[in-house]
Amino acid sequence: MRKILLFLFLFQFWVDSIASQDEMTQFSWSTVADLADLDSEIAKLGFAGMFAGEHRGAIILAGGANFPNGMPWYGGEKHWWNQIYILESGKEGFSWIKNKEYTLNQNLAYGASVSTPKGLILIGGENESGPQKSVTILSWNPETRQLNQNQLPSLPVALSYTTATYSGGKIYVAGGEEQDLTSDAFFVLDISVENPEWESLKSWPGSPRSNAVLISQLSGDYEKLYLFGGRKKVPNDISELYADVFEYDPKLDEWSILEPIKDGNGAIVPLSAMSAAPYGSGHILLFGGVTGSYFSKLEALALNINNSDNDEEKADLEEERKKLIAEHPGFINQIFSFHAVTKSWTVIDDMPFSSPVNTTAVTSGNYILVPSGEISPGIRTPEIKGLIIKNNQQFGTLNYIVLGGYLGILVIMGFFISKKQHNLADFFKAGGRVPWWAAGISVFGTQLSAITFMAIPAKTFSTDWTLFFLLMTIIMISPVIIALFLPFFRRLNLTTAYEYLELRFNRTVRNLGSIIYVTLQFGRLGIVLLLPSLALSVVTGMSVELCILIMGVLSILYTVLGGIEAVIWTDVIQVLVLLGGALISLVMMVYHMDMEWGTIKELALDSGKMKIFDTSFDFTGTAIWVVLIGGLASNLVQYGSDQTVIQRYLTTKDEKTAARGILTGAWMALPSALIFFAIGTALYLFYLQHPQALSPVIQNTDSIFPWYIVTQLPQGVSGLLIAAVFAAAMSSLDSSMNSVATVITTDFYNRWFPLQKDEGKQLTFARWVTIVIGVGGTLLALVMANMGIPSLWDQFNMLIGLFAGGLGGIFLIGILSRSVNGQGAVFGLSASALVQILVKYQTDLSIHLYAFTGLVSAILFTYLFSLLFQKPSSKSIEGLTIHSLKKEKEEKQYEGVMAYRGK
Repeated sequence: MRKILLFLFLFQFWVDSIASQDEMTQFSWSTVADLADLDSEIAKLGFAGMFAGEHRGAIILAGGANFPNGMPWYGGEKHWWNQIYILESGKEGFSWIKNKEYTLNQNLAYGASVSTPKGLILIGGENESGPQKSVTILSWNPETRQLNQNQLPSLPVALSYTTATYSGGKIYVAGGEEQDLTSDAFFVLDISVENPEWESLKSWPGSPRSNAVLISQLSGDYEKLYLFGGRKKVPNDISELYADVFEYDPKLDEWSILEPIKDGNGAIVPLSAMSAAPYGSGHILLFGGVTGSYFSKLEALALNINNSDNDEEKADLEEERKKLIAEHPGFINQIFSFHAVTKSWTVIDDMPFSSPVNTTAVTSGNYILVPSGEISPGIRTPEIKGLIIKNNQQFGTLNYIVLGGYLGILVIMGFFISKKQHNLADFFKAGGRVPWWAAGISVFGTQLSAITFMAIPAKTFSTDWTLFFLLMTIIMISPVIIALFLPFFRRLNLTTAYEYLELRFNRTVRNLGSIIYVTLQFGRLGIVLLLPSLALSVVTGMSVELCILIMGVLSILYTVLGGIEAVIWTDVIQVLVLLGGALISLVMMVYHMDMEWGTIKELALDSGKMKIFDTSFDFTGTAIWVVLIGGLASNLVQYGSDQTVIQRYLTTKDEKTAARGILTGAWMALPSALIFFAIGTALYLFYLQHPQALSPVIQNTDSIFPWYIVTQLPQGVSGLLIAAVFAAAMSSLDSSMNSVATVITTDFYNRWFPLQKDEGKQLTFARWVTIVIGVGGTLLALVMANMGIPSLWDQFNMLIGLFAGGLGGIFLIGILSRSVNGQGAVFGLSASALVQILVKYQTDLSIHLYAFTGLVSAILFTYLFSLLFQKPSSKSIEGLTIHSLKKEKEEKQYEGVMAYRGK
């Protein structure tokens, strides 16, 4: 009976979670401002074709056209305007800046608007004289509350009804109307250079068009441009309306033809004169637009009226047109959603008001603004509509119980293991009690953890499998680690890796190595805390800051209590949860696809998501040469000079078991990589099949896997898998905290206070350092939460590669060469840092090669600078290079070396 009740309880939670999925995203519209509130009779009419954008907290609305003297079918004429209106955003909402008379240099409307860091750029447009070439930049100064107006180079041709977007410091302009000609022009202006000039680019592979939308959005590794819909004037005939979509790759200067605009039922929908905005990690939202049914009828009537020589017939046609206009239902009010990765379409909501066209959507903070615009032929609205997209996703009671129980177990483990912590050897080296398999699993969990669980599926979802061999390089390099590095760390009986640097070089090099390591770990702490916090925030509704604090405090607690032993054993549990949860998720994801295996395989191959080799000689991307060279160098650096990893070598009973631990951790990379890369591909296929399930509230691609877990899997199961996300992060977090405490205590505290031999006081100091490091990393994560980093895996790789590569080079050259010395190492490390800065800011080299350039430059410069100083004597480096490595017992050799060093 109890089992039946438990089943019904879990089943009800599952039903409740699935039933509520349709309400997980809420689209909340409001009128945030109204032009009718201004002291202007003209503004009260509203405008079509206004230039609109945001700069430094100000919404700038300029120009526009309306009919102040009556509708055109009653003889009213269109009038173009030059007024500029400023709408400021603040904590209490939006408010007009009144008593400021800002105007453009000319009447203008129906051009393109682009918001940039430098200001709002107004491109082309038309007035009483027809299409214009002018390009103006409007910049707002919030301190002086002044608007500055300057001119940029004019367009090569005059264009109205054109469209433009901003990407990578450049303005791209597509299509428009040149007097009586519809244009296929595609121009670019690089506003990041001192003297920008317009350049012509290859046009899209389709018809010329105006009233289209050009938008940039992240697609895979970088931004691409998307051209949607539009229409083309046809002499003496009705206009052609388009539903086609084109993608432009600015790196390759290539266009691709994509699936046309479609509604929620898969029907093709021609659209023109709509507004659009990029949103979240890959969505582009299209608001309303002209679909063609009434538009084409009105155009046909206008043609017949112009072509008729019969006054009576003209009058009848005029009456028919007035009747059609009076019956006009307004423009389509659906919000179409396009995802730049899956290239799929869906309709996500309807606007609860008459949809304006010939306007520009503006992103400001949490709002997407749709200012003024034409709501039916000749009629404008003065209202500024604002959209907030809210995440209503709830985590669920059962999920919280599972997650809380898991986190509680970690703290309890730390408490029990703390009873074994009597001295620094226990706290930092676990007294040599850790079995080799546990040490190996801990190394694996520390190195891959949250980066694997979240960022690799997200990366594969966005791109392909070309980074697969980056994870395989640890298997290739592990024999080198065991042969070259392990013997020194074990036989010298070291506590930190950087003790070797003092023995081989001098104290200055040791201090530099320790400082670099501690600094890097602060950055690493921030990233591994922020990753799961972003995900948890999306799927539970909790704030990112609260998630960071919960994880940071819990990790500090059990790490302080149990030291490295607690770290390793909790890592073992966390890796089991991580891999088990990922495997369950993959199986359920494939099950939910409801497709035959052959269909799944075909879709994956046709989409290019299974690409694993890029054999080009492009060293700026993910070519196989980049992946192999960069991966080998990165793993050599981390496994050969990173205290977080090396400390695991020292917790086993001897060198042989340490080697087995390294191989265990290395070979675990193979099944884990297969699982997590497969998850990324499965996520792509699932959301390709179910585009409505991919909500725009996902602001960071790294959150996409947790989003799937909570929205598509039953409660309890999703709680366990989110616990795996915590496990992924905390296995890296605890390792960094304990290892940094080891370095600070051993390399600095014991040097500064050599007489402080009391084991109890040293242990107390180590624990307080752990707390300080944990708190510091938590605070850094809170700061990083507001930085808007697109892919944290990229940032993690960049951090390690830029600054750790040189340190790894110093270790390697010290082990391999008998001629390098301490002075050469200091200068070599400094020169390597300069090289890394140049590589970062003066080249387009892939971030995956940063570790390689740091490693090689440090080796080269250390060797060259060492030639300027005295070569170390053979006796001073006895047992410290590969040439004199001895197989004596660790303690005796360590004592002998230290005895010589003390003379």
